[in-house]
Amino acid sequence: MAFEYVKKDTVLDRMNPLVKLLYMALALILVVQCTQISNISILLIWILIATVWWIVGRVELRSLGFLLKLLTFLFVFLFLVQGLTYRFGDPTVIIKLFDLPMVNVNYGELKVGGVMYGLVVALRVVAVVMVIPIFTMTSPMSRISGSLARIHVPQKVIFMFITAMRFVPLVQESMASIIEAQKIRGFDIESASMYQKLRRAYVPIITPLLLLMFRRAMDLEVAINARAFGATKNRTYVEDVSFRAHDYAGILVILLSFALSMYLLYFEPTSITWVYLTLIVGTVAGWIGSLLAGIGFVSLLHQINDFLLSVPGFNLIGGFFDQRMLLGYGAVVALVLILFLLYLLARRRMRKKKRTKKSHTRAVISEPSTDGVGQ
Repeated sequence: MAFEYVKKDTVLDRMNPLVKLLYMALALILVVQCTQISNISILLIWILIATVWWIVGRVELRSLGFLLKLLTFLFVFLFLVQGLTYRFGDPTVIIKLFDLPMVNVNYGELKVGGVMYGLVVALRVVAVVMVIPIFTMTSPMSRISGSLARIHVPQKVIFMFITAMRFVPLVQESMASIIEAQKIRGFDIESASMYQKLRRAYVPIITPLLLLMFRRAMDLEVAINARAFGATKNRTYVEDVSFRAHDYAGILVILLSFALSMYLLYFEPTSITWVYLTLIVGTVAGWIGSLLAGIGFVSLLHQINDFLLSVPGFNLIGGFFDQRMLLGYGAVVALVLILFLLYLLARRRMRKKKRTKKSHTRAVISEPSTDGVGQ
């Protein structure tokens, strides 16, 4: 399971969990301060350092893929929204989706500066998220509890922290079990389309998952009351969680990495990759625009756009869509959405026909044969 501790014999497994907690705290402090486009270099350096920690701790790359898969929609949303609304940075227009000028800014133009700021926000999320598995997948719960108790954290706070950490893999495991149970009953969510998943697929999964979580919460309450949780204040722990040489070495590496990042952030923010990054992005954006214009793709979009603007059905709300929303390539976007909706309807109809045909075939096969009766 993702985010769950996997026993290995690595330096990070033997390291005190407080060191990795310090790493998470410093990552959060750094990310909060990286708010400019020029901070991309610092975020990339921090992500590179986190990657080295992943390699040293032999953390499964499948967990990183699971994280990025969860955040894919968020990243696309950030690129689009920031690309259309960010007012600063490089004003080069990548593509004009529609015309919506407000306060000297056209919110229908996807600009290079906005896309780069969306990249900054996405890298901030990745920089924090990549640190979490380093802590959760290399630290057993017993060592986390013992190390927190060693610095006099209240036992109830420790219990809530451990329970919250255990909650993510527990929910994932329970959802996988429910999905397998639904497959046995003939309900396959993986073969369903996105529309079917949103309309009826997640209801028979989320509902039993919530009920199961409530039941496990009640069982947990009974268990901790039966064990007299909180009755004794002087607890003992089996494992030794005292600091050793590799713990101090880890703290030194973390502090040096954080100090380097802060120095680059406030004193040399453009000394590493910023100049080269802007040069690469500008060159690639110009090359893509030239390529699209050279092969006639831009002129083709203009022709399609003019044709759609001439269709009377698009003249809605006093011509607002004609004058604003369908200028640029907005009409092309509208056409793509219409074609996509037609595709979904046709696919739904074909599946309905297939189900009807299958049910009819089963009914014919299940009918008892009357040939030879009475002979």
